[in-house]
Amino acid sequence: MQIRKVVRIPLLLLAMAAASSALATPALATPALATHSSHPAAEAVHLDGGRTSLRIDRGTAGVLADNGVSVTAISGASGQGRRFTFPITGGDVVPATAAGTIEHDGGLRFAAGGVSLGVEDFVIDTTAGVLTARVSGTHTRVPLLTLDTGDARIGATKSRLTIRNVEVSLTSEAAGALNATFGVDLFTEGLLIGTTRTVARF
Repeated sequence: MQIRKVVRIPLLLLAMAAASSALATPALATPALATHSSHPAAEAVHLDGGRTSLRIDRGTAGVLADNGVSVTAISGASGQGRRFTFPITGGDVVPATAAGTIEHDGGLRFAAGGVSLGVEDFVIDTTAGVLTARVSGTHTRVPLLTLDTGDARIGATKSRLTIRNVEVSLTSEAAGALNATFGVDLFTEGLLIGTTRTVARF
């Protein structure tokens, strides 16, 4: 599959903005979480640091590489290849259930054939089961990934929350935007991007 060197950013932003306003948020499978907590509070606490790590699925990474699509860290994130890390800058969660929002610095850039699309300032909403991102160079925030917590595990102490084994997949809006940007039909709704692990301090 050849990536066409055509930039459709204005159309892309229009479509993503419309999709964002019409988003029907999926439910997080909270009952499936295996919880271990020594934190007594049932109320939300403010997050003060930590990081979320993403391990890209091996099969997905192979498909992207075969089609000439690179994924790199931008704007404060770190990592390369299949592993990336994003610093936590804020948010509020209930430690015992992990319900709430987790805000991040950094992002990812998808590039191929001289065309690129960056997404950054990730916000994980564990209640809605979605990760949103800001399109680089704009103020447009879009639903990027859905969260599957079927195999997730959470644990909390008096100062730290850990959420492991959360699978993340492309939303239909993100898949359509990536296909429009690169002129391909490679990206599909539900495409497994990888697994995340969050360690947050409060």
